[in-house]
Amino acid sequence: MPPIKTFKVFGERIDVLVNAATTEGASAAIIQHIPPGGGPPPHSHRHEDETFYVLEGEIEFLHEGEWSPVGVGDTAFGLRGVIHSFRNAGTTAGRVLIFIAPAGLEDYLEEISAYSPATDMPKIVEISKRFGITFYP
Repeated sequence: MPPIKTFKVFGERIDVLVNAATTEGASAAIIQHIPPGGGPPPHSHRHEDETFYVLEGEIEFLHEGEWSPVGVGDTAFGLRGVIHSFRNAGTTAGRVLIFIAPAGLEDYLEEISAYSPATDMPKIVEISKRFGITFYP
């Protein structure tokens, strides 16, 4: 089945496979395509837990201040309220399947997809606060 929708967030492609409308808000699933060196900045979610399943690439996961490799076919978990992130530490493109519970993060990602961190950071921070997302240095 093709994605419900596809868009780019900060230059990285997001495929929405399952959204809030599909699950009555219970969960969502996306695939994030991550170029070498890519991935989101460290952040936390007030509302969602995330389970990350590595489909391809050399992915590292940040949890409790430490980066750890997560191999293809392995999972990592981002508990709501805990600072986490992931990045592609390799030289080829990576893909991560992200299961989100409850749904809603996919709407946040689509909303910020219209903005660039280089020029629109105040707007991104405003949207992030509304969705319960906090970024950390």
